[in-house]
Amino acid sequence: MAQTTRPDATTEPLPPDPYPDYPAAYTFFFQSWLIMFMAVICIALTMYLLTYVP
Repeated sequence: MAQTTRPDATTEPLPPDPYPDYPAAYTFFFQSWLIMFMAVICIALTMYLLTYVP
């Protein structure tokens, strides 16, 4: 079945983004915080599991 376009269909432009773009520093700090958080979790889990090694 072929798609037909309606002649009365109009494409309206999208409204502007309500949220401003974040500065590059925010992205860098969030990524570094996330990596450090995951590293702490992994190190804590490793240390916890190593306590069971005789």
